[in-house]
Amino acid sequence: MSPKTKGAAKERALANYLWERGCAVLRGCSSGGGVRRRFVPDIVALCGGRVLVLELKYRASRVPMRIDGEKLRGLLEFARRSGGRAYVLVKYGRGPWKVVPVDEGAEGVSINGDVYDKALDFEALLLSLFNRQLL
Repeated sequence: MSPKTKGAAKERALANYLWERGCAVLRGCSSGGGVRRRFVPDIVALCGGRVLVLELKYRASRVPMRIDGEKLRGLLEFARRSGGRAYVLVKYGRGPWKVVPVDEGAEGVSINGDVYDKALDFEALLLSLFNRQLL
């Protein structure tokens, strides 16, 4: 299975996970497709009146990865237009999805094993946002 196929499978699995817990979920039609005029996030989830704008990064092994400034600006702009919050989620192998902070003026985000280890679990973010467990 190609890395792109694996990443798409992880996106679908997370979208299904959120859907099964009561969120309305859209997966970007051009997710990974390189739309140039406008940014399309990997997943947009509407959960209990909140809009989560998610950019996902998956690697099978703990190799460093980077999200460039243009993609971050697009993510933040999409969140602003939708009235939502932008999050970058990272997953290594079979580990949990983790939330990497997104800074307004950042020229990109570099993610390595240390950043991943210190990041908040996505489950913990969901609990803090909704103050209850989603189904």
